[in-house]
Amino acid sequence: MNILVVTGGYSIFDAKGQLNGFLAHLTEKNLSDKGHKVKFSDTTKDTYDVDREVEKLLWAESIIYITPIMWFNMPAPMVEWLDKVLLYEKTFVITEEYGEGGQLLADNFMIVATSNMKSSDLGKGFVMKDTPHIDGVLQPLIMTNNYLNVRNQIPTFHAGDVIAGDTSWIEDAYLNHLDKHIK
Repeated sequence: MNILVVTGGYSIFDAKGQLNGFLAHLTEKNLSDKGHKVKFSDTTKDTYDVDREVEKLLWAESIIYITPIMWFNMPAPMVEWLDKVLLYEKTFVITEEYGEGGQLLADNFMIVATSNMKSSDLGKGFVMKDTPHIDGVLQPLIMTNNYLNVRNQIPTFHAGDVIAGDTSWIEDAYLNHLDKHIK
Protein backbone atom coordinates (compact mmCIF):
# COMPACT_ATOMS: atom_id res chain seq x y z
CA MET A 1 0.00 0.00 0.00
CA ASN A 2 1.16 3.58 -0.68
CA ILE A 3 1.19 5.44 2.63
CA LEU A 4 1.77 9.15 3.10
CA VAL A 5 2.93 10.21 6.55
CA VAL A 6 2.26 13.88 7.28
CA THR A 7 4.17 15.22 10.28
CA GLY A 8 3.72 18.46 12.17
CA GLY A 9 5.85 18.27 15.31
CA TYR A 10 8.17 21.12 16.17
CA SER A 11 9.69 22.81 19.20
CA ILE A 12 7.33 25.02 21.20
CA PHE A 13 7.21 25.76 24.94
CA ASP A 14 8.62 22.70 26.75
CA ALA A 15 7.95 20.36 23.81
CA LYS A 16 10.87 19.82 21.46
CA GLY A 17 9.05 17.91 18.70
CA GLN A 18 11.29 14.90 19.21
CA LEU A 19 8.49 12.48 20.11
CA ASN A 20 6.65 13.22 16.89
CA GLY A 21 9.85 12.63 14.93
CA PHE A 22 10.42 9.36 16.78
CA LEU A 23 6.86 8.22 16.02
CA ALA A 24 7.44 9.06 12.35
CA HIS A 25 10.62 6.94 12.41
CA LEU A 26 8.75 4.02 14.03
CA THR A 27 5.99 4.37 11.43
CA GLU A 28 8.39 4.21 8.52
CA LYS A 29 10.29 1.21 9.89
CA ASN A 30 7.16 -0.73 10.84
CA LEU A 31 5.32 -0.12 7.58
CA SER A 32 8.36 -0.54 5.31
CA ASP A 33 9.10 -3.88 6.99
CA LYS A 34 5.55 -4.93 6.06
CA GLY A 35 6.19 -4.08 2.40
CA HIS A 36 4.35 -0.76 2.23
CA LYS A 37 5.72 2.19 0.25
CA VAL A 38 6.06 5.18 2.57
CA LYS A 39 6.51 8.85 1.69
CA PHE A 40 6.73 11.79 4.09
CA SER A 41 5.46 15.34 4.14
CA ASP A 42 7.05 17.41 6.89
CA THR A 43 4.80 20.43 7.33
CA THR A 44 7.41 22.24 9.44
CA LYS A 45 9.78 22.61 6.48
CA ASP A 46 9.19 25.88 4.68
CA THR A 47 11.01 24.57 1.61
CA TYR A 48 8.45 22.02 0.43
CA ASP A 49 7.19 22.17 -3.15
CA VAL A 50 3.39 22.45 -3.29
CA ASP A 51 3.05 20.51 -6.56
CA ARG A 52 5.12 17.63 -5.16
CA GLU A 53 3.04 17.65 -1.97
CA VAL A 54 -0.17 17.45 -4.02
CA GLU A 55 1.32 14.55 -6.02
CA LYS A 56 2.01 12.69 -2.76
CA LEU A 57 -1.57 13.25 -1.59
CA LEU A 58 -2.92 11.92 -4.88
CA TRP A 59 -0.50 8.95 -4.76
CA ALA A 60 -1.48 7.87 -1.25
CA GLU A 61 -3.81 4.97 -0.56
CA SER A 62 -3.63 5.74 3.15
CA ILE A 63 -2.62 8.86 5.08
CA ILE A 64 -1.16 8.97 8.58
CA TYR A 65 -1.00 12.33 10.38
CA ILE A 66 1.50 12.55 13.23
CA THR A 67 0.75 15.74 15.06
CA PRO A 68 0.94 17.40 18.42
CA ILE A 69 -2.27 18.94 19.70
CA MET A 70 -1.77 22.65 20.24
CA TRP A 71 -4.57 24.83 21.55
CA PHE A 72 -7.06 22.06 20.74
CA ASN A 73 -6.04 21.90 17.09
CA MET A 74 -3.27 20.94 14.73
CA PRO A 75 -0.14 23.07 14.94
CA ALA A 76 0.06 26.13 12.69
CA PRO A 77 2.50 24.56 10.16
CA MET A 78 0.08 21.68 9.50
CA VAL A 79 -2.85 24.05 9.05
CA GLU A 80 -0.74 26.15 6.66
CA TRP A 81 0.33 23.02 4.74
CA LEU A 82 -3.32 22.03 4.30
CA ASP A 83 -4.14 25.58 3.16
CA LYS A 84 -1.44 25.39 0.49
CA VAL A 85 -1.81 21.83 -0.81
CA LEU A 86 -5.58 21.37 -0.81
CA LEU A 87 -6.10 22.86 -4.24
CA TYR A 88 -9.36 23.35 -6.10
CA GLU A 89 -9.71 20.97 -9.06
CA LYS A 90 -6.76 18.90 -7.83
CA THR A 91 -7.75 17.64 -4.38
CA PHE A 92 -11.40 18.73 -4.40
CA VAL A 93 -14.10 20.24 -6.60
CA ILE A 94 -17.26 22.13 -5.72
CA THR A 95 -20.44 20.06 -5.97
CA GLU A 96 -24.14 20.62 -5.44
CA GLU A 97 -23.92 18.81 -2.10
CA TYR A 98 -21.33 20.41 0.16
CA GLY A 99 -18.37 18.19 0.92
CA GLU A 100 -18.92 15.60 -1.81
CA GLY A 101 -16.23 16.74 -4.22
CA GLY A 102 -13.14 15.18 -2.68
CA GLN A 103 -10.60 13.99 -5.22
CA LEU A 104 -8.20 11.99 -3.03
CA LEU A 105 -8.03 8.27 -3.72
CA ALA A 106 -6.87 7.25 -0.25
CA ASP A 107 -9.15 4.70 1.39
CA ASN A 108 -8.34 5.61 4.98
CA PHE A 109 -6.49 7.86 7.37
CA MET A 110 -5.14 7.65 10.87
CA ILE A 111 -4.20 10.33 13.36
CA VAL A 112 -1.31 9.90 15.77
CA ALA A 113 -1.66 12.69 18.31
CA THR A 114 0.68 13.77 21.07
CA SER A 115 -0.35 16.14 23.83
CA ASN A 116 0.27 17.08 27.41
CA MET A 117 -3.37 16.22 28.14
CA LYS A 118 -3.88 12.98 30.02
CA SER A 119 -6.39 10.55 28.53
CA SER A 120 -8.10 10.62 31.93
CA ASP A 121 -8.75 14.37 31.41
CA LEU A 122 -11.12 13.62 28.55
CA GLY A 123 -14.76 14.15 29.50
CA LYS A 124 -13.85 15.93 32.76
CA GLY A 125 -13.55 19.49 33.95
CA PHE A 126 -15.03 22.57 32.37
CA VAL A 127 -12.91 22.56 29.20
CA MET A 128 -13.10 18.84 28.38
CA LYS A 129 -16.54 17.92 29.78
CA ASP A 130 -18.09 17.58 26.31
CA THR A 131 -15.10 15.76 24.83
CA PRO A 132 -15.00 12.17 26.11
CA HIS A 133 -12.68 10.95 23.28
CA ILE A 134 -9.56 12.50 21.77
CA ASP A 135 -11.27 12.57 18.36
CA GLY A 136 -13.49 15.35 19.70
CA VAL A 137 -10.41 17.57 19.82
CA LEU A 138 -9.31 16.44 16.35
CA GLN A 139 -12.54 17.25 14.48
CA PRO A 140 -10.98 19.83 12.10
CA LEU A 141 -8.55 17.22 10.73
CA ILE A 142 -11.17 14.45 10.69
CA MET A 143 -13.68 16.63 8.85
CA THR A 144 -11.03 17.81 6.37
CA ASN A 145 -10.27 14.20 5.44
CA ASN A 146 -13.96 13.42 5.10
CA TYR A 147 -14.33 16.47 2.81
CA LEU A 148 -11.48 15.15 0.65
CA ASN A 149 -13.29 11.78 0.35
CA VAL A 150 -11.02 9.96 2.80
CA ARG A 151 -13.72 8.65 5.08
CA ASN A 152 -12.49 5.47 6.73
CA GLN A 153 -10.75 6.50 9.93
CA ILE A 154 -8.35 4.05 11.49
CA PRO A 155 -8.57 4.45 15.29
CA THR A 156 -6.55 7.36 16.63
CA PHE A 157 -3.43 6.76 18.68
CA HIS A 158 -3.07 9.31 21.47
CA ALA A 159 0.14 9.67 23.43
CA GLY A 160 -0.86 11.92 26.31
CA ASP A 161 0.88 13.50 29.29
CA VAL A 162 4.07 13.64 27.23
CA ILE A 163 5.83 16.57 28.85
CA ALA A 164 5.53 15.82 32.56
CA GLY A 165 4.47 12.18 32.49
CA ASP A 166 6.01 8.78 31.87
CA THR A 167 6.47 8.19 28.14
CA SER A 168 8.16 4.78 28.33
CA TRP A 169 4.92 3.02 27.30
CA ILE A 170 4.51 4.87 23.99
CA GLU A 171 6.86 2.92 21.70
CA ASP A 172 5.43 -0.54 22.43
CA ALA A 173 1.84 0.70 22.49
CA TYR A 174 2.26 2.52 19.18
CA LEU A 175 3.89 -0.44 17.43
CA ASN A 176 1.05 -2.66 18.70
CA HIS A 177 -1.46 -0.11 17.38
CA LEU A 178 0.19 -0.15 13.95
CA ASP A 179 0.32 -3.96 13.91
CA LYS A 180 -3.33 -4.18 14.86
CA HIS A 181 -4.65 -1.62 12.37
CA ILE A 182 -2.30 -1.65 9.38
CA LYS A 183 -1.34 -5.06 8.08
